[in-house]
Amino acid sequence: MVRDGFFTGLDIGSSSIKVLVAEFVNGELNIIGVSNAKSAGVKDGIIINIEVAAAAIRKAIKEAEEKAGVAIDKVSVGLPANLLQIEPAQGMIPVTSNSQEITDQDVDNVIKSSLTKNMTPEREIVAFVPEEFIVDSFAGIKDPRGMMGIRLEVHGLLYTGPKTILHNLRKTVSQAGVAVENIIISPLAIGQYVLNEGEREFGATVIDLGGGQTTVACVSNQKLAYTNVYQEGGDYVTKDISKVLTTSQSIAENLKYTFGVAYPALASTKETMQVEVIGESTPREITEVHLSEIIAARLQHILDRVKQDLDRTRNLDLPGGLVLIGGGATLPGVVELAQEVFNRPVKLYVPNQIGIRNPAFAHVISIVEYAGNMDDIEQIAQAAVNGEEYLRSKPIDLPNFRPIPQASNQAAVDEQAYTPVDEVPTYSNGEDGNNNRQKLGDKVRGIFGSMFE
Repeated sequence: MVRDGFFTGLDIGSSSIKVLVAEFVNGELNIIGVSNAKSAGVKDGIIINIEVAAAAIRKAIKEAEEKAGVAIDKVSVGLPANLLQIEPAQGMIPVTSNSQEITDQDVDNVIKSSLTKNMTPEREIVAFVPEEFIVDSFAGIKDPRGMMGIRLEVHGLLYTGPKTILHNLRKTVSQAGVAVENIIISPLAIGQYVLNEGEREFGATVIDLGGGQTTVACVSNQKLAYTNVYQEGGDYVTKDISKVLTTSQSIAENLKYTFGVAYPALASTKETMQVEVIGESTPREITEVHLSEIIAARLQHILDRVKQDLDRTRNLDLPGGLVLIGGGATLPGVVELAQEVFNRPVKLYVPNQIGIRNPAFAHVISIVEYAGNMDDIEQIAQAAVNGEEYLRSKPIDLPNFRPIPQASNQAAVDEQAYTPVDEVPTYSNGEDGNNNRQKLGDKVRGIFGSMFE
């Protein structure tokens, strides 16, 4: 059940910070403001410098405020899958009201009873997702409120994460000048938003090819069944190009998005480009297929690691196949490369909202969608985890937005650890593949149009 009102999502990535402001009207999502700013103070998806990261978030929020025409007071922020643990939990209480009719307070109490699990001191409960309630002996109930009973039970999944990561996340967002409305588990939101009903039921895998890391989330039977994080992403592709061609990272990044193809069989052996080489006075000429081989080497290395773990955990053969999202998935040929690596159906997910038709925005949209679609029971569970008295959360009404602040800070970008791939493989390109390619000038690097239409 979608709640009408305004919601803001915050995606803190290693290479970029995205803020999205959306309004739900009669269940329909309308995006009114979005920003995509350079990240800082973040490494491998984890905040390592609170002050620097807060400044980068402030900059991204200010940009989103200016585009939306409203000020942002609170955000739903995505929590990465790093060191996330999932375990079953259950609770049981007697119904204490004189009428024995189950109320909001009873639901709150039974959920709190499920949270009393022994944990190591360094871990903290992030979320509890109720799967079913049992009233007396009647199971399979999604919302027990209003029913009569003597005993109320709940079964669900408990998500825990490192206290340090959660503390740094909350403090950074607070120093950026906004409040944390919800902490949303990123792979849970991505699986809910990116996959359709059938894929969530029978099972599918979402691979988020981010800048600093790659996140994998497997959903089956409507639940998050497996998640993992690999500390390699699109930034490593850029570093490989820079190292192999002996050029600056800014030039390497431009080459990747302007001329890059992820699958060498689709690249041209005849089309060439000039590359400024460090220490040489004249540019070097390289072919499109050579650039493609550099890109494919790193992406194949990442996908091979993902495949090994999916095979080991028996998630490789999920009927729904694999879905690619993230900035690294914008490169032409990435689907073909993934299909070759996994030998399974692979598709690219592109959001259909006007203005952000780009796989890089799937994550931040999923945060907003998840927050806006939280039903009453999920809100009670969220409040119970937060240790607050239950108070039905209401979205921000437009008149309650405060005037847009003027403060803004600039932040530097952190360097990330980098290990080069061992070698760049050579791919056979047949008859140059002219029938399957576009000319350089037509290559999409805008295959999804402008990032902000």
